[in-house]
Amino acid sequence: MQSSETCCVSEVLVKDENGRAAAVSWKADKPDRPDELEVKVPLQKASAGSLKIVVKKFGLREADEIPLHTYAEAGRLDSFSLNAGDLDGILRGTRLDQVAKVEVNGIGFAPESLTRANQHDELKLATTDSVAAAKFQPGAAIAVRASLKDGRILDLSSTVAAPRPKLNLLSKSVQLDDNDSQPIIKLGNADELPQDGRLSFFLKTQVPENFTPGERVEVATADESFHVLLSVKDGNLTLQDSKTVYAVLDPMKLLGPSAFGPLKFRAVGTEGSEGDWQPLINLVRIPELKAIHCAPASKMSANATNAEGEKSAQECCTLSGEKLFLINAVSADPDFSNAVTVPDGFVDAALTVPSPKNKTLYIKLRDDPATVNTAVLPVLTSQP
Repeated sequence: MQSSETCCVSEVLVKDENGRAAAVSWKADKPDRPDELEVKVPLQKASAGSLKIVVKKFGLREADEIPLHTYAEAGRLDSFSLNAGDLDGILRGTRLDQVAKVEVNGIGFAPESLTRANQHDELKLATTDSVAAAKFQPGAAIAVRASLKDGRILDLSSTVAAPRPKLNLLSKSVQLDDNDSQPIIKLGNADELPQDGRLSFFLKTQVPENFTPGERVEVATADESFHVLLSVKDGNLTLQDSKTVYAVLDPMKLLGPSAFGPLKFRAVGTEGSEGDWQPLINLVRIPELKAIHCAPASKMSANATNAEGEKSAQECCTLSGEKLFLINAVSADPDFSNAVTVPDGFVDAALTVPSPKNKTLYIKLRDDPATVNTAVLPVLTSQP
């Protein structure tokens, strides 16, 4: 601090927003700078906000107060990635939770989502100005200005990257096992892929103009816990022409027995750039059903278990099979008015079910409980 009266200073205090005051170390004994007062303010445990430096002088009752503002630890901008044609980009650095808004060549970008790993942040930014964003051409220089919540400004220079690859889904088809028998469970949704089936689909490239042999197609579950890269090299992509590619997905082989739920796909460029995810199909695991056994209550199988996990003498039919835990509920009618729900952790090979009508049961799978499927099974009847 500078003052013509440093020789009159008797004490220096720092006061926080709550009025708590504490003495700080200071000195004013520099011969070459007699009008300067050096004050050391400890901020190691201080939070961002307002402070006051209180300077007391000999012989004066009123002290001088100097307002200060303390800031949070300064963030750092490392890089900004923006692909031509995109309305969003990724800002990388530290303490990006402090970013309030960003301007890229004067175009406003707002924070959308923040992820943090290994003390580094990635902040997704997006703009709604599609007309202005269309002016970003590959290789063009861009000036990034980030406004922090405390009013500070951080600047960064970058360049526009090439457009990300993009594919359109033209058609798709589900193929089941090559055996001649019809599946016992008939799926009620055409957009479902049995885990032991195979999906064939055609894609057409939008960006770049032609599909190169080095480009790949990534398929993943919704949370990306299971994913696979299809490629020409591995034989699961075949070029129909320079723009159209035929893809084949064997989910059991490529994703494993635990993958299920909605699948999505995206293009992966030869340099590793990734396109946007797009929905593909819903993958479901199918239990192996064998038969329905019906008998009077006295002849019920001792191994049959109801939905509550208890032995039942009230039902007259049991469903036998393997991996029955993949079933969510079973009913004798499509409205599921008298349904049996399969509990979590069900391990038995027989399940008590309502008596079927015309050998048909209605089944909801655990992987897609919103869809009603049908199962036609042989009914074995025991005489009393």
